[in-house]
Amino acid sequence: GPGAWTIVDRAAASPAGSPRGYAVTLGSFATTQVLPDEHPFVRAMPFSKYHLAVTAHHDHERRLTSPYVQYDGEEASGAQDLDRFLSDGESLLDADLVAWIAVGREHVVRQEDLPLVSNFGVAFSLQPWNFLPWNAAASGLPPSLSEAGAGD
Repeated sequence: GPGAWTIVDRAAASPAGSPRGYAVTLGSFATTQVLPDEHPFVRAMPFSKYHLAVTAHHDHERRLTSPYVQYDGEEASGAQDLDRFLSDGESLLDADLVAWIAVGREHVVRQEDLPLVSNFGVAFSLQPWNFLPWNAAASGLPPSLSEAGAGD
């Protein structure tokens, strides 16, 4: 499955000169959609073809789906169609971006799931990438503050 994706700002560098950004990591995922693009399910929920899609930010593109489209099998329309967002050919370099992250999980039914599914969860993480010159999880303080006795 997918590992991690990084989205960086080429104009913002860490003290070491590396571009700052974020890493997106999926904690769980389903396989991407394998039905043809013409299938009613895919037309209603085109986001199911992607784990991650990145587009330029537009105020009118607020969501990828709606509960009204999701259950009636109708085609996504207007501001709710990821394929349309992706087809505009806009450059993503040096633009404000939106990361559309799809989390899902394939559920294989088992007897223990009745009457309530208890082992079902999905997750993703968004982590700073090249923001700090030290490992905050290891020490909690930057080396210069630790050496000066700050926080004692």
